[in-house]
Amino acid sequence: MSGETASSSGIILEGIDDVEDYVWANEGVGFWDRYRHVYDHVENGNQAFRENRFEEAINNYTRASNMKPGDPIILGNRSAAYMRISLFLKHRSPTASEYRPLSGLDMTTLAELALKDAEKLMSLQNDAVRSYILKANALILLERYEMARDIILSGLQVDPSSNILQASLRNLERMPSSLIRTRGHDRLERTDDFDCTLCLKLLYEPITTPCGHSFCRSCLFQTMDRSNKCPLCRTVLFISPRTCAISVTLNNIIQRIFPQEYAERRSEQDSLINFGNDLIPLFVMDVVIPCQKFPLHIFEPRYRLMVSFIDFLILTVYYNFKKNGHVTMLVVQNALMHMSHLAELPLF
Repeated sequence: MSGETASSSGIILEGIDDVEDYVWANEGVGFWDRYRHVYDHVENGNQAFRENRFEEAINNYTRASNMKPGDPIILGNRSAAYMRISLFLKHRSPTASEYRPLSGLDMTTLAELALKDAEKLMSLQNDAVRSYILKANALILLERYEMARDIILSGLQVDPSSNILQASLRNLERMPSSLIRTRGHDRLERTDDFDCTLCLKLLYEPITTPCGHSFCRSCLFQTMDRSNKCPLCRTVLFISPRTCAISVTLNNIIQRIFPQEYAERRSEQDSLINFGNDLIPLFVMDVVIPCQKFPLHIFEPRYRLMVSFIDFLILTVYYNFKKNGHVTMLVVQNALMHMSHLAELPLF
């Protein structure tokens, strides 16, 4: 993987002008029979990449990845294809965009996808120089030059003789200092202008209402379970958070200015959604014995709405036992609780 590609900021991206081919020399016959279609998709994707048909290349790499998840070659090639499309959109003139508008993802989202694949590749092969090259290029596309420089230096520790990493470092050092924010300086201070007025945290997947107020998508979703009015000005909203698109410009600005805090918000949101396989905790309950009545005080609008439509709750009950001085846990599933009484109290 060699060569260079210029970005709109003037810096040259090294090592994304070609992709890697599959080599089956060390694979057995059974392995070939199982992943023959993967090989075909990768080869078709590589041919499309070399003919500058990057969307077709991404489609082929994605099909191959679905058949063989976590393959380093597929992840690296798809990351390079994402970056090439992002570069194309950065170079596209405003006139061309006006007369021939394109549909699809914007250049920042494409660079984020490239970074995601590069990070997966680095987690699989943290001793491979290619993962450092791809991640550094994706960070440069996102204009996170300081982080890109750190990745390049880490890659040079793995392979000090890498010409691509050395060239990338020289390109970064030749950039005007005004474009690179040094650590601890020239950073915008966090103000509440970028905070959600409902959760009082940094906006995540912001939605801007017709009345001009912005909220986190999940926060507005929960609020509109109870009322279709704006939480701030009480204007009636004829939108649905389930189908309403996020504010792409505002979301990109927040990601660019506060990348670390936005990443923390993303991980926080993922932890609230992804609890694991078949595990969605709803209520924290005390010890309950058979035939005992137990009150549930439910405040969140989505749970209040859910409880109003059901008569039974199927719970997973845990019993603790002591055996030989050690505590063991026996899990009894599908315990049925009947809701005998439901009283809706005022929120305020």
